[in-house]
Amino acid sequence: MKSNEFDRRVLKTRQAINEALLSLMEEKRYNKITIQDIIDRANVGRSTFYSHFTTKDELLFSSVEDELKILNQYIKSYIEYDGEKPRLISVIELFEHIQEDSKIIKGLFKTESADFFFERVEAYWNHGIEEYLQSKLPIGKEPKVPIKILTNHISSTLISLLKWWINNHMSYTPFQMDQYFRDLINPCIDSVFYENFGEG
Repeated sequence: MKSNEFDRRVLKTRQAINEALLSLMEEKRYNKITIQDIIDRANVGRSTFYSHFTTKDELLFSSVEDELKILNQYIKSYIEYDGEKPRLISVIELFEHIQEDSKIIKGLFKTESADFFFERVEAYWNHGIEEYLQSKLPIGKEPKVPIKILTNHISSTLISLLKWWINNHMSYTPFQMDQYFRDLINPCIDSVFYENFGEG
């Protein structure tokens, strides 16, 4: 078998296994899903499953890693789009992505792994947000609150809003959630960055 044909078959098998888990997570809680359920849904053998994943958790976390990369790109896109003031401009695309495309995030809310996932999300976001805010701090000035604390506040606020939104059946539009996030966070950034030493 040629190498590229083999690679395509491997990719197709992994995709089928991932999609099987995602579809099952829409039907029942993660802790009720068995390996047998997954291989039946994916129409693969048990040995095939174990040639790709050691455990069900490993399968879940491989899907999470892909989702983390996507979410991190959204964060990078909005923390880098700005002029003079530190502003977390828009998270509308992030909310739109979750609303339209992300079965894995919705499914994770039915699992005992939700906290693990959001801890990883927060760690990804903290690095980029802290770096961005630090670059906007006027030379020789100190903010009222350490940057690390402000960063944690921003990312945890966004995660809390995402959790609330999903748990409340996405009852507000992505545009509205974006506005609420900015209304909560931007005055906080202004207070921390400028209130004690002015705009200059």
